[in-house]
Amino acid sequence: MSAPVNLERTAAGKVRPVCEFCGRKGRAVTPDECGRVSLWDLARGWSCAPYPEHVTHPDGSTGTLYQCPACTRRLDRGEALTSRGTTTKRVVM
Repeated sequence: MSAPVNLERTAAGKVRPVCEFCGRKGRAVTPDECGRVSLWDLARGWSCAPYPEHVTHPDGSTGTLYQCPACTRRLDRGEALTSRGTTTKRVVM
């Protein structure tokens, strides 16, 4: 079995962000020359936690983590979500 991915490549050469919590996929966008996606290119409501491509997360995925609008709203309400095996809760100050 392969490791989870944070970006899914399309046949047209674009990439789709994959939510780290629910697996929802965002709209396809054109990556930059390094293969990264800018926060400004993501669909409205998507958020990201930027990491260098060489960083490997506990779930085996690498690079930036993405969150869909629905999961971001749930985190903002203080709900704890499971991120591919680990529980995450957003700290609100």
